[in-house]
Amino acid sequence: MNKEKSEEFYEQKYKNESEPWEYSKKAVEVLRHEFIVKLALTLKKKYLRILDAGCSKGQLTSLFRGMSPEIYGIDVSETALAYAKKSFDEAKDKSGSSCQYFFKKENITSLSFPENSFDLVLLCDGIFEWFMNNENRLQALKETHRVLMKGGFVILSDYGNQKYFDEYLALIKASGLEVSATYRCNDRLCYQFNSWLKAVEKGIIARKLIENKLIARLLMKVSSLFGAKGSKHIFVVATKI
Repeated sequence: MNKEKSEEFYEQKYKNESEPWEYSKKAVEVLRHEFIVKLALTLKKKYLRILDAGCSKGQLTSLFRGMSPEIYGIDVSETALAYAKKSFDEAKDKSGSSCQYFFKKENITSLSFPENSFDLVLLCDGIFEWFMNNENRLQALKETHRVLMKGGFVILSDYGNQKYFDEYLALIKASGLEVSATYRCNDRLCYQFNSWLKAVEKGIIARKLIENKLIARLLMKVSSLFGAKGSKHIFVVATKI
């Protein structure tokens, strides 16, 4: 997948679908985003400047309002960015927040930001989805390292299985970032459950089941019994020394 094809693919996804991947609808996705926010708060309560790389329509980005005076969201889809900016504009009008936010088209492999720009970078869902080869994945991680302040944090998450997770950690370390913690999401059964309902997911009952946080939490508890095999997502906290 070359850069141009990748960008066009995502642009068409956002033009043709109201919310690709349903980050704000599926309970498993909502809980994953909530965990990322909680994880960020355990590292620092306030940040100088936050970057959400691959921000989509701003579903995760919006949860960081109030944690930094400056929030940046980047994506390769102009349609997604326009939606994210509109959402932030409407929220600012209602709250009167002084937070500055910037949404711009950027590719994570060649960022326009200077070195040491951010003390928190969110790189979630993620470089195995965006790139087909490890050369581009490593370049994305090296760019993340470059724009991260010394002592700053990167929170990464990616989708796959244990084989990919080991490869993923190796790439992060090869970029110069230092891994300080890893967490499993225990979400495999949630995705399996959602796939069982896929044929009827537009029905009211099926949608309510997919959107139910209590059901998702129960499935995650069961998934945790399977160890590494119970997770489709891994979370990684890394720092720049």
